[in-house]
Amino acid sequence: MKFRIYQLLYVAAIAMMVVALMKPVIKFYEPGGVTALMDNYAYTFEGGSSSVVALAVVLIATIVVNCFAIFVSLFSNFGLQKRCTILSMLLLAGYYIVLLAYSLLLVESAAASMLKAMYLPLLALAANAIAFILVRRQEARIIARAMGFRLRD
Repeated sequence: MKFRIYQLLYVAAIAMMVVALMKPVIKFYEPGGVTALMDNYAYTFEGGSSSVVALAVVLIATIVVNCFAIFVSLFSNFGLQKRCTILSMLLLAGYYIVLLAYSLLLVESAAASMLKAMYLPLLALAANAIAFILVRRQEARIIARAMGFRLRD
């Protein structure tokens, strides 16, 4: 059994999402000089905090899907592996949609400063896109090799 590059990309995407779960995502600066911090679990401001657990749930679901894709890749089930990769990419795109919705709903008039952890799911999305291309290429290689061994009449 060989270790493929797309499996390494799945592991890298999982590592990036785990780091993104632990770090703050956005820092807000309100006009009165008050700052607020949003991570994947809570939006913390001067008067208290508000829960934004949906961001963490989306990232955890993406981690689970990528772990399942690694498991499926051990059996060379390319169809299911491509579906898992597409689902992971859709979940990561949904993460940014939910992040935008929370940013617009919770903060009225504040300037936002994006922290480094906000870009990690985007890098994981790119790693999943590259893994999808590599899975398709590997599947095409196997099919081409199988077609070359056909018996002719």
